[in-house]
Amino acid sequence: MHGHMHGRRSRVARRMMMKRRMGMMAAMGRGPWADADHGDSWGPTAEEKLRWLEEYQRDLEQETADVASRIRDLRAEVETTTDA
Repeated sequence: MHGHMHGRRSRVARRMMMKRRMGMMAAMGRGPWADADHGDSWGPTAEEKLRWLEEYQRDLEQETADVASRIRDLRAEVETTTDA
């Protein structure tokens, strides 16, 4: 069961990473519209860029919290193993 959750987390992480990359490309002015001269109507608006960057920040904060939690779990596991 633990392995199943790991696989699920990996799929979720891959989806988040792809979404993050696409949003960041748009927010930073990169992507299919970056080299084209289509006027102001081509590509994401400033509001969309802001929304994507804020979502990206929230995703990073959640990922950081997940990593910190995993570190705590592993430390506890190591302490239990070395105390035994």
